[in-house]
Amino acid sequence: MSEPDPFASPYHRVDLPGQANAPHHHPPAPLPPGYHPPVPMPPVDPRDVGPRRPVTTTVASWCWIAAAVLVVIVLPGLVYTGVDGLTAEILRDSADADDPAARTAAELGARITPALFALAFAVLSVPYLIAAVKLRSGRGWARIVLTVLAMPSAAFGIVMLLVFVSGSMPYVHWGLGVAWSCVFFGICAQGLVAMYLPASNAYTRSVTR
Repeated sequence: MSEPDPFASPYHRVDLPGQANAPHHHPPAPLPPGYHPPVPMPPVDPRDVGPRRPVTTTVASWCWIAAAVLVVIVLPGLVYTGVDGLTAEILRDSADADDPAARTAAELGARITPALFALAFAVLSVPYLIAAVKLRSGRGWARIVLTVLAMPSAAFGIVMLLVFVSGSMPYVHWGLGVAWSCVFFGICAQGLVAMYLPASNAYTRSVTR
């Protein structure tokens, strides 16, 4: 039994339309020994292909992720920009304002405070992030969780807006705080509305069906 030539080309001659009537037409070259045409792939059952995720669901997911970033990173960053003012406020509240050790401790506390805020907000944002990621897969429970969590998010945004407007955080510029609150409200509202638009509803129903 002869072995197939390892250097033989697995391709055979292909004649383009109209070459059959050419004056120098050659018959198709035979296939190399031992070569078998590839078996065609079986057709894909449409039921095995999941529904396509609409843009509205993707937008809703990214909106909730962006809201978490605003709380975990941007808000503590605003507090950190006023670390000198926060240090002065801590010194005013202490009786040992002239003590160098007290000033050092106040500066350290002012720098640690934003990091503590970021850590606490990161822990609280875990349910938001998990639900936002699962929302992309059309999970109905993720949409319910985000709907329930939208209420404390709105309350938190209102509290922070009042704090910035009233000047309770003088070490943070009130304009930046109000802008942060407006952006936070807008992103949360867009995420809440986008995940209940008709395309998102149809996607969630098709996944849970």
